[in-house]
Amino acid sequence: MMNIVFSDIDGTFQGLGVPVAPINLEAVDYLKGRGDHFVFVTGRGIDMVEMMQEELGISCDIIFGNGAGLKKDGQTATYRNCLTLSDLEAVLPILEGLGLLYFVHTDKETVIPTVDRFDQNLTDLAESLGSLGETGKQIMAYKKDYFENECHQVPDVLAFFKAHPDRHIVKIELMEASDRKHEVVRDQLSALTVFVFSSFVHTLEIVNPLSTKGAAIRSYLQDFTAYKSFGIGDGENDLPMFEAVDVAVAMENAPEDIKEKCDVVAESCESGGVGKFIFDYCK
Repeated sequence: MMNIVFSDIDGTFQGLGVPVAPINLEAVDYLKGRGDHFVFVTGRGIDMVEMMQEELGISCDIIFGNGAGLKKDGQTATYRNCLTLSDLEAVLPILEGLGLLYFVHTDKETVIPTVDRFDQNLTDLAESLGSLGETGKQIMAYKKDYFENECHQVPDVLAFFKAHPDRHIVKIELMEASDRKHEVVRDQLSALTVFVFSSFVHTLEIVNPLSTKGAAIRSYLQDFTAYKSFGIGDGENDLPMFEAVDVAVAMENAPEDIKEKCDVVAESCESGGVGKFIFDYCK
C-alpha cells in the first residue's frame, strides 16, 4: 500500500530561524525511492516554497496558500477557493479600523498598504519579538525588509484589486503584537464567511472557508485508491488536515491543544521529528 505523507513546513519541517534537519531531507528521498508521496501542505505562497525547495535540492507536490493552490511536481500551479473582491470589501475595513498591519497574497504579488503607515505596528512587533532574542531580531529584520522591498505597496488596496480583477486572492495575512487585538479581530470577522486561524507568532491569516488544508488534501487524495495517509503539523491551521488523513501527527513543539487532537506525537521540529517519524512508520 502506498504511503502519502502531508507535511506542514514552518514549525514542522523547518524550525524557526534554523536549517532543516538533514534527516528530513533523507526521508523525502526515502519516500520517493519507495514510490510513495511526500507533499508539502503550507500557508506559504508558492514562490516561497519553491525557493526553499531549490535551496534544499528537493522536489515534491505542494499544497500552498493553506489549500488555495496546488502545484504538482513539474506542473503549473492551479488555484481554487480563493477570496473574492466582496470578501476584501467586508474584511479590509475591519482591519483598517483596528489599525492592523495587513497584506494580501495573490498569484502575482503580495499587496500591502504604504508601509510608512505601519511604523508604530513595526515598533510594537519588534519589542514583542525581542523576547525571542536573536531569533526574534532575525524575524523582524526579515519581515521589515519583506514589507518594504518585496511587497507591492499601494495607497488603496481595495482600489488596486478593483483595477486588477484578474488576480487570484489567495489570503489576507496580518501581524499584530497585541493579543487583545487578535481576539477583537477574530470576534469581528466571525460574522463573515471567512476562515481565520493563527499561523505564526503574532500572525493571523484569513482565507476562503473552503481553502483549508483538510479540503485540499481530500481533493488531492481523489487521484489515489490504495494508500495510507499521514498528516504532520504543529498549528491551528493543521487541525483540518488531521481530520482528513488516516494518521494525524503533531510535533512535540506543538501547543498542547494541538497535540490532544492527534494520533501520534513526533519528536520536535528542531530534532528532525518529521524524518524520524517517516523512517519509523512508513515502511
